[in-house]
Amino acid sequence: MSAPRIAVVLPSRETFTLKHSGAVALCGRDFARFSRFAGRIDILGAGPCEYEDVPYKRLTDWRRWWRRDRDAYAQAVAEVTADHALIEVQNRPHMVAKLRRRLPKAKLALHLHNDPQQMQGSRTPAERARLMQTCEAVYCVSAFIRDRFLAGVADPGGKVVVIANGAPLPALAGEKAPIIAYTGRLIAAKGAAELIRAFAAADLAGWRLVLAGGDPERLLHRLAPLPEGVEWLGQVSHAQAMALLAQAEIAATPSVWDEPFARAAVEAMAHGAALIASRRGALPEVCGEAALYVEPADIADFAQALRRLAQDEGLRRGLQQAGRARAAAMFEIGGATARLDAARARLLGEA
Repeated sequence: MSAPRIAVVLPSRETFTLKHSGAVALCGRDFARFSRFAGRIDILGAGPCEYEDVPYKRLTDWRRWWRRDRDAYAQAVAEVTADHALIEVQNRPHMVAKLRRRLPKAKLALHLHNDPQQMQGSRTPAERARLMQTCEAVYCVSAFIRDRFLAGVADPGGKVVVIANGAPLPALAGEKAPIIAYTGRLIAAKGAAELIRAFAAADLAGWRLVLAGGDPERLLHRLAPLPEGVEWLGQVSHAQAMALLAQAEIAATPSVWDEPFARAAVEAMAHGAALIASRRGALPEVCGEAALYVEPADIADFAQALRRLAQDEGLRRGLQQAGRARAAAMFEIGGATARLDAARARLLGEA
Protein backbone atom coordinates (compact mmCIF):
# COMPACT_ATOMS: atom_id res chain seq x y z
CA MET A 1 0.00 0.00 0.00
CA SER A 2 1.34 3.44 -0.93
CA ALA A 3 1.98 6.02 1.79
CA PRO A 4 -0.86 8.50 2.44
CA ARG A 5 -0.61 11.66 0.37
CA ILE A 6 -0.97 15.28 1.49
CA ALA A 7 -2.68 17.99 -0.57
CA VAL A 8 -1.80 21.65 -0.01
CA VAL A 9 -4.64 23.68 -1.53
CA LEU A 10 -3.80 27.24 -2.57
CA PRO A 11 -6.49 29.91 -2.96
CA SER A 12 -7.73 29.96 -6.54
CA ARG A 13 -6.32 33.45 -7.13
CA GLU A 14 -2.90 32.81 -5.59
CA THR A 15 -0.09 33.69 -7.99
CA PHE A 16 2.89 31.35 -8.35
CA THR A 17 5.17 32.76 -11.05
CA LEU A 18 8.78 33.87 -10.69
CA LYS A 19 7.87 37.56 -10.57
CA HIS A 20 4.41 37.23 -9.07
CA SER A 21 4.35 34.78 -6.20
CA GLY A 22 2.03 35.28 -3.27
CA ALA A 23 3.36 34.74 0.25
CA VAL A 24 1.07 31.73 0.72
CA ALA A 25 2.48 30.08 -2.40
CA LEU A 26 6.09 30.81 -1.40
CA CYS A 27 5.51 29.33 2.05
CA GLY A 28 3.92 26.26 0.51
CA ARG A 29 6.92 25.87 -1.77
CA ASP A 30 9.42 26.14 1.08
CA PHE A 31 7.51 23.75 3.32
CA ALA A 32 7.25 21.19 0.50
CA ARG A 33 10.97 21.38 -0.34
CA PHE A 34 12.12 20.74 3.21
CA SER A 35 9.40 18.38 4.42
CA ARG A 36 10.01 14.79 5.53
CA PHE A 37 6.85 14.09 3.51
CA ALA A 38 8.31 15.74 0.38
CA GLY A 39 7.57 12.85 -1.95
CA ARG A 40 3.98 12.66 -0.76
CA ILE A 41 2.91 16.30 -1.14
CA ASP A 42 0.86 17.79 -3.96
CA ILE A 43 0.38 21.56 -4.11
CA LEU A 44 -2.84 22.44 -5.93
CA GLY A 45 -3.73 25.76 -7.48
CA ALA A 46 -5.57 27.37 -10.36
CA GLY A 47 -2.78 29.48 -11.83
CA PRO A 48 0.48 28.62 -13.58
CA CYS A 49 3.55 27.69 -11.53
CA GLU A 50 6.99 28.64 -12.89
CA TYR A 51 9.03 26.98 -10.13
CA GLU A 52 10.49 23.66 -11.30
CA ASP A 53 11.09 22.40 -7.76
CA VAL A 54 7.42 22.45 -6.71
CA PRO A 55 5.20 19.31 -6.76
CA TYR A 56 2.42 21.32 -8.37
CA LYS A 57 -0.86 20.28 -9.93
CA ARG A 58 -2.72 22.99 -11.78
CA LEU A 59 -6.49 22.76 -11.81
CA THR A 60 -7.94 23.82 -15.14
CA ASP A 61 -11.37 23.93 -16.71
CA TRP A 62 -13.08 24.07 -13.32
CA ARG A 63 -15.31 27.12 -13.75
CA ARG A 64 -19.00 26.50 -14.37
CA TRP A 65 -21.42 29.19 -15.50
CA TRP A 66 -24.14 27.88 -13.19
CA ARG A 67 -21.96 27.77 -10.07
CA ARG A 68 -20.10 30.40 -8.05
CA ASP A 69 -16.36 30.27 -8.62
CA ARG A 70 -15.57 29.39 -5.01
CA ASP A 71 -18.00 26.45 -5.12
CA ALA A 72 -16.72 25.27 -8.49
CA TYR A 73 -13.12 25.45 -7.27
CA ALA A 74 -13.98 23.47 -4.13
CA GLN A 75 -15.64 20.82 -6.32
CA ALA A 76 -12.53 20.58 -8.51
CA VAL A 77 -10.30 20.29 -5.43
CA ALA A 78 -12.51 17.54 -3.99
CA GLU A 79 -12.29 15.54 -7.22
CA VAL A 80 -8.49 15.75 -7.36
CA THR A 81 -7.93 15.02 -3.66
CA ALA A 82 -10.29 12.06 -3.30
CA ASP A 83 -7.28 9.77 -2.67
CA HIS A 84 -5.42 12.12 -0.30
CA ALA A 85 -5.38 11.34 3.41
CA LEU A 86 -4.68 14.92 4.56
CA ILE A 87 -5.89 18.10 2.90
CA GLU A 88 -4.47 21.43 4.07
CA VAL A 89 -6.67 24.34 2.98
CA GLN A 90 -4.66 27.54 2.75
CA ASN A 91 -6.43 30.65 3.96
CA ARG A 92 -9.95 29.83 2.75
CA PRO A 93 -12.19 28.94 5.73
CA HIS A 94 -15.30 28.78 3.57
CA MET A 95 -13.84 25.81 1.66
CA VAL A 96 -13.55 23.53 4.69
CA ALA A 97 -17.24 22.63 5.01
CA LYS A 98 -17.54 22.05 1.27
CA LEU A 99 -14.65 19.61 1.27
CA ARG A 100 -15.93 17.85 4.38
CA ARG A 101 -19.26 17.13 2.69
CA ARG A 102 -17.53 15.68 -0.35
CA LEU A 103 -14.65 13.94 1.47
CA PRO A 104 -16.01 12.67 4.79
CA LYS A 105 -13.04 10.37 5.50
CA ALA A 106 -10.21 12.82 4.79
CA LYS A 107 -8.29 14.66 7.49
CA LEU A 108 -8.80 18.40 7.01
CA ALA A 109 -6.52 21.17 8.27
CA LEU A 110 -7.11 24.89 7.82
CA HIS A 111 -3.86 26.85 7.45
CA LEU A 112 -4.47 30.50 8.34
CA HIS A 113 -2.11 33.16 7.00
CA ASN A 114 -4.41 36.11 7.64
CA ASP A 115 -6.85 37.40 10.24
CA PRO A 116 -9.74 34.89 10.42
CA GLN A 117 -12.09 37.59 11.67
CA GLN A 118 -11.78 39.27 8.28
CA MET A 119 -12.35 36.20 6.12
CA GLN A 120 -15.53 34.67 4.83
CA GLY A 121 -16.47 31.62 6.84
CA SER A 122 -14.66 32.57 10.05
CA ARG A 123 -15.72 36.10 10.93
CA THR A 124 -17.93 35.20 13.90
CA PRO A 125 -17.25 32.99 16.95
CA ALA A 126 -20.05 30.67 15.80
CA GLU A 127 -18.41 30.21 12.40
CA ARG A 128 -15.03 29.54 13.97
CA ALA A 129 -16.55 27.05 16.40
CA ARG A 130 -18.09 25.19 13.44
CA LEU A 131 -14.72 25.16 11.70
CA MET A 132 -13.15 23.50 14.73
CA GLN A 133 -15.85 20.84 14.66
CA THR A 134 -15.40 20.31 10.92
CA CYS A 135 -11.64 20.03 10.62
CA GLU A 136 -8.97 18.15 12.54
CA ALA A 137 -6.54 21.05 12.97
CA VAL A 138 -6.13 24.79 12.49
CA TYR A 139 -2.59 25.97 11.81
CA CYS A 140 -1.96 29.65 12.60
CA VAL A 141 1.15 31.49 11.37
CA SER A 142 1.44 33.48 14.60
CA ALA A 143 0.09 33.70 18.13
CA PHE A 144 -1.62 36.89 17.00
CA ILE A 145 -3.62 34.92 14.42
CA ARG A 146 -4.33 32.11 16.91
CA ASP A 147 -5.70 34.62 19.41
CA ARG A 148 -7.89 36.18 16.73
CA PHE A 149 -9.26 32.73 15.85
CA LEU A 150 -9.92 31.74 19.45
CA ALA A 151 -11.63 35.01 20.43
CA GLY A 152 -14.92 33.81 21.92
CA VAL A 153 -14.17 30.17 21.05
CA ALA A 154 -13.04 27.33 23.33
CA ASP A 155 -10.42 24.85 22.19
CA PRO A 156 -10.44 22.00 24.74
CA GLY A 157 -8.85 19.57 22.27
CA GLY A 158 -5.92 21.81 21.35
CA LYS A 159 -6.75 21.80 17.66
CA VAL A 160 -5.54 25.36 17.09
CA VAL A 161 -1.75 25.50 16.95
CA VAL A 162 0.87 28.08 16.01
CA ILE A 163 3.14 27.04 13.17
CA ALA A 164 5.19 30.04 12.13
CA ASN A 165 6.33 30.37 8.55
CA GLY A 166 10.01 29.92 7.85
CA ALA A 167 12.61 31.09 5.37
CA PRO A 168 15.94 29.70 4.18
CA LEU A 169 18.93 31.14 6.05
CA PRO A 170 21.37 32.22 3.34
CA ALA A 171 25.12 32.43 3.73
CA LEU A 172 26.15 36.05 4.17
CA ALA A 173 28.48 37.20 1.44
CA GLY A 174 29.90 40.53 0.30
CA GLU A 175 29.86 44.00 1.76
CA LYS A 176 26.72 45.80 2.73
CA ALA A 177 25.79 49.03 0.93
CA PRO A 178 24.12 52.20 2.29
CA ILE A 179 20.69 51.02 1.18
CA ILE A 180 17.36 50.96 2.99
CA ALA A 181 15.37 48.15 1.36
CA TYR A 182 11.63 47.62 1.11
CA THR A 183 10.34 44.37 -0.40
CA GLY A 184 6.69 43.63 -1.05
CA ARG A 185 3.65 45.19 -2.62
CA LEU A 186 3.53 48.97 -2.61
CA ILE A 187 0.16 49.42 -0.95
CA ALA A 188 -1.15 51.76 1.70
CA ALA A 189 -1.52 49.03 4.33
CA LYS A 190 2.19 48.25 4.21
CA GLY A 191 3.29 51.78 5.09
CA ALA A 192 5.24 52.32 1.88
CA ALA A 193 4.09 55.93 1.50
CA GLU A 194 5.07 56.73 5.08
CA LEU A 195 8.49 55.18 4.50
CA ILE A 196 9.10 57.31 1.42
CA ARG A 197 8.06 60.49 3.23
CA ALA A 198 10.18 59.63 6.27
CA PHE A 199 13.21 58.92 4.08
CA ALA A 200 12.85 62.30 2.40
CA ALA A 201 12.53 64.03 5.78
CA ALA A 202 15.55 62.18 7.17
CA ASP A 203 17.84 63.76 4.53
CA LEU A 204 20.41 60.94 4.60
CA ALA A 205 23.33 61.91 2.41
CA GLY A 206 24.86 58.92 0.66
CA TRP A 207 21.92 56.60 1.39
CA ARG A 208 19.33 55.21 -1.01
CA LEU A 209 15.83 53.87 -0.41
CA VAL A 210 15.28 50.99 -2.83
CA LEU A 211 11.75 49.63 -3.30
CA ALA A 212 11.15 46.21 -4.87
CA GLY A 213 7.58 45.19 -5.59
CA GLY A 214 4.50 45.87 -7.64
CA ASP A 215 2.41 49.01 -7.25
CA PRO A 216 -1.21 47.83 -7.64
CA GLU A 217 -2.64 50.93 -5.97
CA ARG A 218 -0.49 53.33 -8.03
CA LEU A 219 0.90 54.66 -4.79
CA LEU A 220 4.09 55.93 -6.44
CA HIS A 221 2.05 57.82 -9.02
CA ARG A 222 0.32 59.70 -6.22
CA LEU A 223 3.69 60.50 -4.61
CA ALA A 224 5.40 61.59 -7.85
CA PRO A 225 7.94 62.97 -8.26
CA LEU A 226 9.79 60.60 -5.96
CA PRO A 227 12.25 62.23 -3.56
CA GLU A 228 15.93 62.22 -4.42
CA GLY A 229 17.58 58.94 -3.45
CA VAL A 230 14.45 56.82 -3.88
CA GLU A 231 14.69 54.06 -6.48
CA TRP A 232 11.86 51.76 -7.55
CA LEU A 233 12.87 48.47 -9.14
CA GLY A 234 9.31 47.51 -10.06
CA GLN A 235 8.04 43.98 -9.80
CA VAL A 236 11.02 41.66 -9.42
CA SER A 237 11.46 37.95 -8.84
CA HIS A 238 11.71 36.62 -5.31
CA ALA A 239 15.38 35.84 -5.93
CA GLN A 240 16.03 39.46 -6.96
CA ALA A 241 14.26 40.74 -3.86
CA MET A 242 16.46 38.51 -1.69
CA ALA A 243 19.57 39.80 -3.48
CA LEU A 244 18.50 43.33 -2.55
CA LEU A 245 18.14 42.37 1.12
CA ALA A 246 21.56 40.74 1.07
CA GLN A 247 23.04 44.04 -0.09
CA ALA A 248 21.05 46.38 2.15
CA GLU A 249 22.31 47.71 5.48
CA ILE A 250 18.73 48.39 6.61
CA ALA A 251 15.30 46.99 5.75
CA ALA A 252 11.88 48.39 6.64
CA THR A 253 8.52 46.75 7.32
CA PRO A 254 6.50 49.78 8.52
CA SER A 255 3.01 48.29 8.18
CA VAL A 256 0.05 50.40 9.23
CA TRP A 257 -2.28 47.38 9.39
CA ASP A 258 -2.14 44.38 11.71
CA GLU A 259 0.43 42.12 10.06
CA PRO A 260 -0.56 38.46 10.46
CA PHE A 261 3.08 37.35 10.23
CA ALA A 262 5.36 39.46 7.94
CA ARG A 263 7.53 37.12 5.88
CA ALA A 264 9.37 40.21 4.62
CA ALA A 265 10.63 40.89 8.15
CA VAL A 266 11.93 37.33 8.56
CA GLU A 267 13.69 37.48 5.19
CA ALA A 268 15.28 40.82 6.09
CA MET A 269 16.61 39.43 9.38
CA ALA A 270 17.85 36.27 7.68
CA HIS A 271 19.83 38.36 5.18
CA GLY A 272 21.50 40.41 7.88
CA ALA A 273 19.69 43.72 7.34
CA ALA A 274 19.03 45.90 10.39
CA LEU A 275 15.26 46.01 10.69
CA ILE A 276 12.98 48.96 11.32
CA ALA A 277 9.33 48.01 11.87
CA SER A 278 5.99 49.05 13.27
CA ARG A 279 4.30 47.37 16.24
CA ARG A 280 1.26 46.20 14.28
CA GLY A 281 -0.21 42.73 14.55
CA ALA A 282 2.39 39.97 14.75
CA LEU A 283 5.41 42.17 13.95
CA PRO A 284 6.60 42.48 17.59
CA GLU A 285 6.09 38.72 17.99
CA VAL A 286 8.20 38.03 14.90
CA CYS A 287 10.91 40.66 15.40
CA GLY A 288 11.24 40.67 19.19
CA GLU A 289 14.23 42.77 20.29
CA ALA A 290 15.81 42.54 16.85
CA ALA A 291 14.10 45.63 15.40
CA LEU A 292 13.90 49.36 15.92
CA TYR A 293 10.20 50.18 16.22
CA VAL A 294 8.44 53.24 14.85
CA GLU A 295 4.94 54.67 14.51
CA PRO A 296 4.76 55.06 10.72
CA ALA A 297 2.14 57.81 10.81
CA ASP A 298 4.50 60.03 12.85
CA ILE A 299 6.75 61.03 9.95
CA ALA A 300 9.10 63.12 12.11
CA ASP A 301 9.64 60.22 14.53
CA PHE A 302 10.03 57.79 11.65
CA ALA A 303 12.63 60.06 10.02
CA GLN A 304 14.53 60.36 13.29
CA ALA A 305 14.62 56.58 13.64
CA LEU A 306 16.01 56.25 10.10
CA ARG A 307 18.69 58.85 10.84
CA ARG A 308 19.63 57.13 14.07
CA LEU A 309 19.95 53.73 12.43
CA ALA A 310 21.85 55.07 9.44
CA GLN A 311 24.30 57.11 11.51
CA ASP A 312 24.86 54.77 14.47
CA GLU A 313 26.98 51.91 13.12
CA GLY A 314 27.04 50.14 16.49
CA LEU A 315 23.26 50.09 16.73
CA ARG A 316 23.00 48.98 13.13
CA ARG A 317 25.49 46.13 13.50
CA GLY A 318 23.84 45.04 16.73
CA LEU A 319 20.41 44.79 15.09
CA GLN A 320 21.88 42.98 12.10
CA GLN A 321 23.43 40.35 14.34
CA ALA A 322 20.35 40.08 16.56
CA GLY A 323 18.06 39.70 13.55
CA ARG A 324 20.23 37.05 11.97
CA ALA A 325 20.34 35.10 15.24
CA ARG A 326 16.57 35.38 15.69
CA ALA A 327 15.88 34.20 12.16
CA ALA A 328 18.19 31.21 12.67
CA ALA A 329 16.70 30.26 16.04
CA MET A 330 13.00 30.77 15.33
CA PHE A 331 12.30 30.84 11.59
CA GLU A 332 14.96 28.79 9.79
CA ILE A 333 13.03 26.78 7.23
CA GLY A 334 14.27 23.37 8.40
CA GLY A 335 13.03 23.91 11.94
CA ALA A 336 9.80 25.57 10.79
CA THR A 337 9.05 22.66 8.47
CA ALA A 338 9.79 20.14 11.23
CA ARG A 339 7.09 21.77 13.37
CA LEU A 340 4.57 21.56 10.53
CA ASP A 341 5.57 17.97 9.81
CA ALA A 342 5.04 17.05 13.46
CA ALA A 343 1.45 18.33 13.22
CA ARG A 344 0.97 16.42 9.98
CA ALA A 345 2.36 13.24 11.51
CA ARG A 346 -0.09 13.46 14.42
CA LEU A 347 -3.02 13.80 12.02
CA LEU A 348 -1.81 10.91 9.88
CA GLY A 349 -1.09 8.69 12.88
CA GLU A 350 2.62 8.62 12.03
CA ALA A 351 3.98 10.57 15.01
